[in-house]
This record gives sequence, C-alpha cells and structure tokens, in this order.
Amino acid sequence: MRKKIIFVVLFPVMLFCLSSCQVGAVSVHPDPQSYEVFLRLYDYTPKIYADKYQQYRGKKICMSGIRNDAQNTTNFSYYSKDLKVRYNLSNKPNTMIQFVQSYFWYAYQKAFAHVGMEASHYCATANMPELWIIIQSFDDEELQLKINILKSKETIYEKDLLIQMPAAVHRNPVSLKLRAYEMIDLTIMKILDDQGFKEIITGAND
Repeated sequence: MRKKIIFVVLFPVMLFCLSSCQVGAVSVHPDPQSYEVFLRLYDYTPKIYADKYQQYRGKKICMSGIRNDAQNTTNFSYYSKDLKVRYNLSNKPNTMIQFVQSYFWYAYQKAFAHVGMEASHYCATANMPELWIIIQSFDDEELQLKINILKSKETIYEKDLLIQMPAAVHRNPVSLKLRAYEMIDLTIMKILDDQGFKEIITGAND
C-alpha cells in the first residue's frame, strides 16, 4: 500500500484528499458486507481508569509528533485485517478528513489529559521529556508502534510496543466505532504501563 509519508503533525488542520496526495491504492473489499466507519475526535471519550495512573498527574511531556510508517494504511484511513472495514478520521461530523497521524496525535493528547498529564507540541524546557511515536503497522486488530523519548534532542529511551485486540464479533458501524475508541485507550495504557516510560516521566518534573 503506497502513500505519501507525512512526518510531523503539530496543528489541528483538517485536510481534503487532493489530487496531489498519494493516497494508498488499497480499496475497501467489494464484498457487500463491507463497512465504512467514521471516527470523530469529538466523540472519543477516554475510559481509562485514571486512578490507576495517579503517579502521572501533573506531569508534562512534549509530544513532538507522530510519524506513520505503516504500509497497511493510507494517509487518511486505516483498515480491518481483511480490508472489509475502512476507518475514516475527522474532528467532528461534517468536517474535513484528517491524516492518520494528526487524528491520533489529538486522540492521544486527549487520553493523556484524562489521566492528568499535559501533552503539548511545545517543548518548554530542555529537561522536559520529548515523546515521538512511530506507527509501524496498523489495522483494527493490531497496532505496532515505537516510542522514542528524547531530552535535549538526544534519545534516552526507545521501545517497540504491540497493542492487540480480538477480531470484531459484530461488524456494525456503532460497535466498530466503540471498539476503535477502545483501542486508543489500550494504546495509551500500554504506554503508561511501560516501566521505562514511567520512570522517565514520573521523575522528570520533580
């Protein structure tokens, strides 16, 4: 699946897929039981149990950006493993579509805020941890990503993470949408539970 790689996303710009964009060539499966699911940042409400992550409250990180290297996505969508479900991303209903990395930057920011962390693209001080996320492979059952943490522009920690979900039991747009939002929660929980991430972030702003 070919796509134009967009490296950093810092602003909430909603973008149309113009002819100049090389969107991946994969199409939704022609099977009549295929679906198009619309995910909205406005509708995403984190359901992470915040009390489990009290040690993160008040902590700040510079989430510099997300890079999407996943060859099984396009610039604006990701899919089910069998390509019968396409997930389109935007901020609210009737707004322009977003790049994959833009949508998830703001979704992850929202999830971090839910547990009491402040994540922004502004690196206020050299001591503030700088988080980069690289999406390596992504479908609605499995997300492979790498996290990189930098200080003073030097990498001090990196880790490959794997987030997995069982295959969808019911393929209707409502349940698929809720399941997709749950995967965002699981992704942030995986990051927060990582021991290396925890040690760096909880000790960074003391």
